[in-house]
Amino acid sequence: MKITVLGSTGRTGLPFVDRALAAGHDAVALARSPEKLGDRRDHERLTVVAGDATDPATVEEAVAGADAVVSLLGHADGAPDDLLTVAGDHVVAAMRDHGVERYVTLAGAGVRSDRDPGRSLGGRAVGAGLKLFAGDLLEDSREHVDRVVDTDLDWTVVRPPRLTEGPYTGDWEAGYLRMGMGDAISRADLAAFVLTCVEGDEWVRELPMVTGR
Repeated sequence: MKITVLGSTGRTGLPFVDRALAAGHDAVALARSPEKLGDRRDHERLTVVAGDATDPATVEEAVAGADAVVSLLGHADGAPDDLLTVAGDHVVAAMRDHGVERYVTLAGAGVRSDRDPGRSLGGRAVGAGLKLFAGDLLEDSREHVDRVVDTDLDWTVVRPPRLTEGPYTGDWEAGYLRMGMGDAISRADLAAFVLTCVEGDEWVRELPMVTGR
């Protein structure tokens, strides 16, 4: 499978690229700073497209010929507040142009689904904090998800809680979960879960939360 990866040089993107290549897939890494890929750039199954995910021509180049697109973009310092929405629109347009159907993207656990159970007290506190201190970024995530869900693509929106730099464990729970303040997942486990979504069809047109056990 050929997988286009946005956010490929981020703290979740790098372990995802490593895992995808180790699993035998081809990967196309769209990267503003390709040097952050390090020695991966020499891998025979990795293609690097240098550029910005907010540039439609760059996204078009990266998506052409892919079997699936994975967006692991996040609001890094200096990124526009509408990064996810703008990049997501470019991805959807490019996927339609090139007949690509599988799209897996990230949104925080603060983005809600009608199928979610009621929040715990801690979960409500986290949600209130997000609205207060990161309202614009939360709104970008919500708008991005709304637009993706409204497409006819085979999408999956993965919603992790707090991310850690812990090791890969392979031990997580996914579904429509009741999240609390203590929920977290390592970026390595998140990357692995995202790859399982790409490879399988269990979560097609679903918005699973995923947390470590």
